[in-house]
Amino acid sequence: MENEKRLNDIAVVMAVLNLAVILYYCLICVVTTYRLCDSFGAYDFLASVRRLPRYPWLMPAQAVSLYLLLSLLIHGKSRREIYSLRDRLLVCIAEILLCVGVIASLNFYYSGVALLVLADLVHYVQRNRVRLCFMVILIFIFAFSKFEIVSLVSAPVAFSDYLGYYDQFARGFFTGIESILVSGNVLLFVFYMILLFTGERAEKERIRKLNQQLNDANIQLKDYAVKLERMTEIRERNRLAREIHDTLGHTLTGIIMGADAALALFSAAPEESQKRLQIIAQSAREGLTDVRRSIKALRPDALEQRSLAEALEKLVENFRLTTGIEITYEQLAGDLAFAPDEDDTVYRVIQEGMTNAVRHGHATRIEIKLTRQENLLTVDVRDNGLGCEQVEDGFGLRHMKERLALLGGALTCGNRWDTPEDCHRGFFVTANIPVREKEGGLPT
Repeated sequence: MENEKRLNDIAVVMAVLNLAVILYYCLICVVTTYRLCDSFGAYDFLASVRRLPRYPWLMPAQAVSLYLLLSLLIHGKSRREIYSLRDRLLVCIAEILLCVGVIASLNFYYSGVALLVLADLVHYVQRNRVRLCFMVILIFIFAFSKFEIVSLVSAPVAFSDYLGYYDQFARGFFTGIESILVSGNVLLFVFYMILLFTGERAEKERIRKLNQQLNDANIQLKDYAVKLERMTEIRERNRLAREIHDTLGHTLTGIIMGADAALALFSAAPEESQKRLQIIAQSAREGLTDVRRSIKALRPDALEQRSLAEALEKLVENFRLTTGIEITYEQLAGDLAFAPDEDDTVYRVIQEGMTNAVRHGHATRIEIKLTRQENLLTVDVRDNGLGCEQVEDGFGLRHMKERLALLGGALTCGNRWDTPEDCHRGFFVTANIPVREKEGGLPT
């Protein structure tokens, strides 16, 4: 952008300088002509040039008019976008023709206008072949539109003949001004072309680097997409495994415990055994429905039909009836209105905690407590089972931790004793979950 501004500034200076050169030649020719007439030296002047000059006013009228048209065309072309290739070529050709007209109207005294048009077209034309053609044409015009060359064909009045009217000091002064103006135009043209080609080279290098960065970014994006797809696949697979494990494990544990109890009561209390078998059958049906739904939507069926509070009460009651275990459930956390993924996690932690207490700890009593401090929900599941010598993350514990990690929560677990002299070791699972709530919370 800065380089473009410099180019525009130089182009403006070149345009003003060329106008000054045109006015210089016109002024010298017109003033000299009228001074010759006033001093009665016209006869001697005509005898020396042997050609009748044009009307004095004709040169400035033609040269300035054509140059103003050329300037308007250059300025208008840069302000208005021309999309048609044919129209762009016609505009460029019109510039060249106006350039030739300005040079011819000055009797070929000055061809530096061709450098102004050349600088403009090189900047305007982007196609290299078309640009090269215009460069050749304008360089030819600049080199061969000289009075010394044209005078071989025709015999216009030379500019030096006008200067011959003045004394040696005046001629030197006017010649010096001419040299300064013409040389200044050439220097500005050279500086313009250096800036133009240097800027284009820098722009091409910048575009090349941007393309390279874009290619590198595309490669990284593809790699990231592959990794993300793989991570999503693994995460979804683990989630599905957790859902199936939680659903089947909990249901089958209840069925096993209930079946063992029913077998034990079969001979002594057939009616009680029948009731337990009915409960087992109902639990198996609900478990099958839950498995089908989990595979389809990966959410506990109980949470689809009930609120979290109702689903937890139903979960605890069914497990108590199925297994015959003494379960104490305390809900001290207030309104359980959470986001769906938080509902799922709370439900699965309690479900897995009860299942592990019976399956691994052979517990006879389970204590469940929900508490809350501001936005931190704590789920505590304790039993009086055997505990374990060393806590190892099995499938259930590992997936509970994964569920909690997705929500920014944490899980702690280990052995416990009700009293120091109690011979029964128990086990506890405590989950801390930062909840968002359904209203006013962060998006899920």
